[in-house]
Amino acid sequence: MRNPAPLILPVGRYTGTFHPAVGAPVKYHSLSIGRVSVTIEDPQVFAVWTAAHRPVDRPDATWDRAAVIEAAGQLGVADPARIVAEFLADGLLVEMTPDVADFARAYRVHPLMVSLGNTPDDPLRYGIGVFGAAPVLRLPALTHDVWQWSSVGASLWDVGQVVADAGAQAEVTDTREHDPRHVLREFLAALPLLVGANAACLDEARR
Repeated sequence: MRNPAPLILPVGRYTGTFHPAVGAPVKYHSLSIGRVSVTIEDPQVFAVWTAAHRPVDRPDATWDRAAVIEAAGQLGVADPARIVAEFLADGLLVEMTPDVADFARAYRVHPLMVSLGNTPDDPLRYGIGVFGAAPVLRLPALTHDVWQWSSVGASLWDVGQVVADAGAQAEVTDTREHDPRHVLREFLAALPLLVGANAACLDEARR
């Protein structure tokens, strides 16, 4: 049986557009990756980075290289396969490796929304979004905890270890939650959803 194609995620925090003068068109889009600012002037190139965000209305879609290429093509990109390959080589896209520890040591996550807590009728899931509006997503407690604290550690692996240790010290009934690999497998399964909803972004681990 063939192994499934690895999922793709965009890397970088979107920091907006730049207009050189009042009324002028967009000159470029900018991203922050680690300590580096990346500018993308070509709208078609930026569309590929955008297409790497799995749409929130397709939660069950396998967002791999083929899906990103197809989505970029639907956005009018003339040669999306070439740009995807270049982005993978340059680090603006990443294919998720099957080894949880390797991936988690190489990257960190930044939450881009706020926690809105749980509700009496749904106490095991926590909403995230913006104050004054309905939650954009609802997450299981474990996934929510990693997301909420994800930017604290130098890498996602550091955060997974802290969350697992806290679970062990609190004597969480599900002992799998005492293992950082289990904690991170659960979180990484939800990461495409979080990134696609712009509730989080993926960044390089802090060196």
